[in-house]
Amino acid sequence: MRFILILLFGIFFKPSLSAQFNIKVGYQYALTKPTIHNKIIDQINTNNNSFDDYNEMKSIKSFHGANFGARYRVGYVGLNLDWAPKFQSIKFDGINPATDVSEFQKLYYRLDNYSLGLEFFVKRFSVGASFDWNRMRVRSEDTERSDRHEIFTAKSTGSHFFVSLNVFGNENLTIALQPYVQIPWTKLDLTNLENDLNTGVNLDNYEDGFMNYGIRFVFQNGNYED
Repeated sequence: MRFILILLFGIFFKPSLSAQFNIKVGYQYALTKPTIHNKIIDQINTNNNSFDDYNEMKSIKSFHGANFGARYRVGYVGLNLDWAPKFQSIKFDGINPATDVSEFQKLYYRLDNYSLGLEFFVKRFSVGASFDWNRMRVRSEDTERSDRHEIFTAKSTGSHFFVSLNVFGNENLTIALQPYVQIPWTKLDLTNLENDLNTGVNLDNYEDGFMNYGIRFVFQNGNYED
């Protein structure tokens, strides 16, 4: 640990290297396949298969959202601090034949990633990794309660690994494309989500990692060659 701290101190405070501070703003799209979570959603559709004019609740397959961050770069090494909120929503609706009443439920997902990591530059390219603190929140609207209310929140940890291609840059602005994958270290416990939805699904455990991969479009001040 002491060696790592000395190495970082040498990289970021070496007088012969020019330093640069970047503000980053971007958009991201991610694909995911949360198997445990989607089994809960499948059970909702199974429970409602007798509804007339039923529009089923889709499985979670993707997230999208913004990305905000800052980078302190010295030479070929950058220290990144990022916040990436991602969003998705899913819904079912139909007519309950037992009551002849239209019923619905809509779930709103928000997955916040807070990341601290390193990035290494070689001309137009860079590679990086981070440690992430993640928080998922789910809110609901339904037939019984039409206001948007929170039904679930949970936390986990993970890491981003990415490659960045700086496709445009001048002295004022750089645009970068960043394919990435986010791998969980710990999983989200969905027990309370199932308890609230009360689907009756029978699972051995309710932990899901929400591993995802996708691409980020990043705009930042400064020239990537600096």
